[in-house]
Amino acid sequence: MSKSVFRIVLGGAAAIALFPTVAGAQTNQEWRCNIDSLIPSQAIVRAEWARKCGLLNNLVPAGPSAWVPSTTTFDVTFTPAKEYVESNTSRAYTGNSQGYKVNYYYAIAMYDATPILKVEAEATGPTTGFFKWNPAPTTVFRARPLYPTFETSLPAGSGTPLYPHPTDTTDCRFYRDTNGDAKGDTLYTGTSFYVVANCESSCYAPDQELLFSNGSVPISKAVREQQVDIITLTPDATLDNVQLQTNHVYSYTSETRDSEHLLYTITTEHGGKLRLTNEHPVVNSEGRMVRAADLKVDDELLRQDGTRERVVSVEKTTHFGKVYNLRPITRDQVTNVLVAQGFLVGSARYQNEDVGFMNRIILQRSVPEELLPQ
Repeated sequence: MSKSVFRIVLGGAAAIALFPTVAGAQTNQEWRCNIDSLIPSQAIVRAEWARKCGLLNNLVPAGPSAWVPSTTTFDVTFTPAKEYVESNTSRAYTGNSQGYKVNYYYAIAMYDATPILKVEAEATGPTTGFFKWNPAPTTVFRARPLYPTFETSLPAGSGTPLYPHPTDTTDCRFYRDTNGDAKGDTLYTGTSFYVVANCESSCYAPDQELLFSNGSVPISKAVREQQVDIITLTPDATLDNVQLQTNHVYSYTSETRDSEHLLYTITTEHGGKLRLTNEHPVVNSEGRMVRAADLKVDDELLRQDGTRERVVSVEKTTHFGKVYNLRPITRDQVTNVLVAQGFLVGSARYQNEDVGFMNRIILQRSVPEELLPQ
């Protein structure tokens, strides 16, 4: 079976992927996001840029008063949120599958799915007076913000890749890459541009080991070799009866160029060590999925054999290079728990589709046999 590099879009988000070639137009979306890979802070800049440029350059009539009532989202006052719709669909800065709605695409890039947001007129900046969908008190920010990527035509892979100016966020023009560094360097003078995918990033350090059927393997090596037999929890695993199974990798996430990442190095009392990005999900001794950044000394992690191990240090470090992640083919929360360095951690699914399960108990205790109906 041949191998290739590409992305698959799931629930409106795309992940950089490496796995056996499959048929379908989504292959090129995977590839496009792989080339235009951004870290979370860069993704936020891209999402803000796309919203601003859409508002300033593609509304008819122009101006803050050109809003229409949203059909999907409400303000905290329970009135329809104020939305803006791009006019020229061949020069749109926001996605196309939801009617070129500027605030809608900004919100799905920044926040977990929610029907209620705080709608406020901007007080400063180039989009002063325009209504923006800001977080409400109950809004959950995406662990991995999404960002649009562009080409000269639809679908993905059919046109020339386009990029915003690499440093000037006031410039709403597009640039072609002519020197092979996946950044815009030559002004694009054409008349059309399109969003061809929305993308997300990933989070294991390259030397972090995951448990596969043939033993623990550094994730960077697993990506290169495209290993498929990943070990995960069984669907019926519980907090006091941890069971493992051989599962299958649906996709790996990676990056095409090096960048700087903040990592948390978590060391436990018996010498265990995890190196993860701040948002990476880890299972604690309560069976709760928590962010690596929220762990502290004396917290306990859950090992693959069900035993607990105390955290003795949490250190922030930086890593310049690529980071990685994967998601199994299964979709339920329990079988998306992997084994890293002997500890139970969440797959990439917890940072996208199942981000709502962060800080929730996903491993329950078994019901005592004497309480089961006879």
